[in-house]
Amino acid sequence: MIKIQNHDEKKGKLNFSTDMGISLANAIRRSVLEIPVLAIDEVEIVKNDSALFDEIVAHRMGLIPIKTEKNSPKEIQFKLQAKGPKIVTSQDLVPSIGTDQELPITLLEAEQELEVNAYVKFGKGIEHLKYSPGLMYYKNNLSEKVLDLITIDSEGNVAYDDEELESKGISKEKISELKSIKNVNELVVYIESWGQIDCRDIFAKAVEALDDNLAELAKAIK
Repeated sequence: MIKIQNHDEKKGKLNFSTDMGISLANAIRRSVLEIPVLAIDEVEIVKNDSALFDEIVAHRMGLIPIKTEKNSPKEIQFKLQAKGPKIVTSQDLVPSIGTDQELPITLLEAEQELEVNAYVKFGKGIEHLKYSPGLMYYKNNLSEKVLDLITIDSEGNVAYDDEELESKGISKEKISELKSIKNVNELVVYIESWGQIDCRDIFAKAVEALDDNLAELAKAIK
């Protein structure tokens, strides 16, 4: 069961509650890095008058999220030509990166120039983090104050130490409240997209990647 709590497509954020187990949620979380997305792989610096070394300019460009869709070509070439004074950003790349994010690359003073050829290809986060489409994390649906006082195993079973709670000055009323919590069977999952694909697609594609890996594992052990 999944219940959407908030989905802000513009900000690239999604959170929902679910009754899936922690082990499954963690497997899906790790599979986010198995989703193929576009990123700048090679950078050719033709001219760089800025204060930043070529390597730093290339590194910053490699972290620019490139919009990735079903019909995206496997390889794209971007060009960047800029002359100061100005702040060179991701929006100066031609063709467009596909998002409205204006990420700074470097600062050019008057008469300074930057000319770059950038080559984009598909990759996965397990190869390099620049191919990561976003972040997925989760927590139990209990307040932080309660979570600080108990432990929860992978099955959702709650445990606590009476003596430790008393030593921390926790009231008997609060301890009694904690004892009423026998099992935690709901997680709140948060997904943040860097911009390549939508949050919903991150979750769906991570599930697909996990399913594919399990199918490969099943074949290998037959």
